[in-house]
Amino acid sequence: MNLLFIHQNFPGQWKHLAPAMATLPNYRAVALAMHDRPIHAPGVEVRRYKAKRSSTPNIHSWSVDFESQMIRGESCAEACIQLRDEGFMPHVICAHPGWGEALFLKDVWPNAKILGYHELHYHKDGSRFDREFAPSFTWQEACRIRTKNASFLLGYEDIDWGVTPTRFQWDTLPVRVQERTSIIHDGIDIEHVKPNPQSKLLIQSRNLTISRENEVITFISRNLEPTRGFHRFMRALPQIQANHPNAHIFIVGREGNGYGAAHPSGKSYKQVMLEELEGQLNLDQLHFLGPLPYGQLLKLLQLSSIHIYFTIPFVLSWSLMEAMACGALIIGSKTPPLEEVIQHGKNGLLVDYFQTSELVEAVKEVFQHRDRYESLRQAARQTIVEHYDLRYSLRRQQALILALGAQVL
Repeated sequence: MNLLFIHQNFPGQWKHLAPAMATLPNYRAVALAMHDRPIHAPGVEVRRYKAKRSSTPNIHSWSVDFESQMIRGESCAEACIQLRDEGFMPHVICAHPGWGEALFLKDVWPNAKILGYHELHYHKDGSRFDREFAPSFTWQEACRIRTKNASFLLGYEDIDWGVTPTRFQWDTLPVRVQERTSIIHDGIDIEHVKPNPQSKLLIQSRNLTISRENEVITFISRNLEPTRGFHRFMRALPQIQANHPNAHIFIVGREGNGYGAAHPSGKSYKQVMLEELEGQLNLDQLHFLGPLPYGQLLKLLQLSSIHIYFTIPFVLSWSLMEAMACGALIIGSKTPPLEEVIQHGKNGLLVDYFQTSELVEAVKEVFQHRDRYESLRQAARQTIVEHYDLRYSLRRQQALILALGAQVL
């Protein structure tokens, strides 16, 4: 069976599945990626492609995403045509339709079956959730959000089956798409992502070694942005530091805008919050680490006393699941899809997204009674072992590919 994996940021969500399929006898796995970074995907033949052009300046704001997706879709189709001309005919194509790459695959290979990764279908309710930095929600913005789904709606017609990680994400899909979509999380490698009481992390810039003996609060987000409640977390820090002056607070993530809009000032949200809280923070105990190599990220999670994860109703981060697998004590926002994974008082704690005082009090309670909450750490780990084990996820994903491939062979 010939398999093609397509993701502009490959391996992306195919990080485990593509190499796993490549190891099977009589399987050939090829991947298409847009970036030039080194890729670790044993057994997978990786090809690169580039966008032919950039977006049109001053295009209608509602059309920006759609045009970008058309550009990527065209470039991806040309890369597929080159593969076809070389004699490669995939039986199953695994593609993430979010960037437009899956739009024209059936025009190149009409008989191939497509497994689509449905990350999210946009709804205006999610954008209304936290409007602090853009208070008014206009009818124009509602229209812009709806048009973000335009390429998805085109792509759904060609996708033979879909997969999405959580019930929350499945619920965002149109009903006709839900009927052809399985809920299968990407999976956590519980043999590798696990507790380690001896874990230590050296912060070279501070000549500081952190272990489980320290009070450690962690916050991780790919980008430090409002979508992940960064501003809510930051505003809790002055009181958290006043209550726990010895606690080291580690913040991991870039200063980009991420999933949301830029701050009206043009500054990063890190800059905005540091300016707002100037003179209120103990910067000697506050560590902005930027993006971390994966091995160091796991060490940090393994020694975390409290891992704080906030999000608006949106895609669930891998970092949350990895923190749970490492046995971290989770304090999260009481928002979906967190409520799908965390049961308050059983495998973590949930607090009101908008109430800073609740987060402060939850941190205080955990530090005052650390032994009392040890069972929550164990339960968090057990949740991942029982429901999100990579081996279980891979078996289900592989079964979908086999079923689709059987229709072509």
